[in-house]
Amino acid sequence: MDIAATLRSYDGKRITPFRTVAEAVHDAPESAVGQLVDLAASDETELQVGATWVLKHLAERGTAPGGASGETLLSLLGRPIAPDALLHILQTLPHMHIDDDGLGGLRDALLTLIGSKRAFIRAWAYNGLGVLAALDPSLRPEVERLFDQAVKTDSAAVKVRIRHARSAMAR
Repeated sequence: MDIAATLRSYDGKRITPFRTVAEAVHDAPESAVGQLVDLAASDETELQVGATWVLKHLAERGTAPGGASGETLLSLLGRPIAPDALLHILQTLPHMHIDDDGLGGLRDALLTLIGSKRAFIRAWAYNGLGVLAALDPSLRPEVERLFDQAVKTDSAAVKVRIRHARSAMAR
């Protein structure tokens, strides 16, 4: 299967091409992760959105990008990419192993993303901060302060995601 060609057939609405790729790599997801991360890093919106959707799908089923592929995927949070692709990466983050080396850059990217105009991106960026605070307790005071501010002023979607993030941090 030509993964890139299949993802390029995305019409902006129906996720059938994404499901087709996910089904095709189902039996050997680890072998496809590197290629999917490379496609997510492309300049083509269809490839960004499709590859990140498939990566999120795989991560939710236990095959999250790790190592160099994981670092590359998370680095995309700091560059301009399609909003849907950005959201998929943020939703993949809780399933990933994050090395201590990457915490600072990831924290900075998430702090930028909580200022997004898009409520779901803000919500999942706050969730990502919760993930980081669970990994590094020294971040908790800052993250709790940010959560407290957002709960007072932000949308319902953000408030719900913060509730989930706080619950996950407490475990």
